[in-house]
Amino acid sequence: MLGPNGPFLCELFHNQSQQLAQLQTANNALEDHALEAQGDVTDAATKAVLSIAQAILTNMLAMTGSCLSRNARAAKMEIFYGSRDKAKKFFQSDHITTMMQLDIFKDERMKILYALSFICGGIVHVWAKNETNVVLSHTSMFSTLVELLAGIERTFGNPDQERTACAQLHTHRNDSQ
Repeated sequence: MLGPNGPFLCELFHNQSQQLAQLQTANNALEDHALEAQGDVTDAATKAVLSIAQAILTNMLAMTGSCLSRNARAAKMEIFYGSRDKAKKFFQSDHITTMMQLDIFKDERMKILYALSFICGGIVHVWAKNETNVVLSHTSMFSTLVELLAGIERTFGNPDQERTACAQLHTHRNDSQ
């Protein structure tokens, strides 16, 4: 069927098949590394943003500390039910509340327990209940409120904020036309 070049063509086809398999394996490994790197970058960015927010709030409190009354109280926080679109609002509200009421929150553990007390409903409630028990037994992996909020963000926040923002911009642009 292949004539006098048949054995040569069969060998060539076999070699190319092996090279293709090697390239596919290498491509799969590169895709895995790219996904891991993306996750690492997202985690680092989340930690950086939360650290910056904490520093800003701390500096604001230091600059305005003498202007705030010891009796000033933040509005009561809303309950967090695990909704991804309300996670950032919950974090911001909790930071403001704890920073405005430093006389109530003597240490990071109290801030963590306060935040956990406003988490209810479904799987997020189970998570918060378990974490509360761990905090009370002094075995929590979170030693600061910032670490707890970063953990909540990783677990219950929007995993693809960039895509969500693009979709919202696209929807807004279509609505305004």
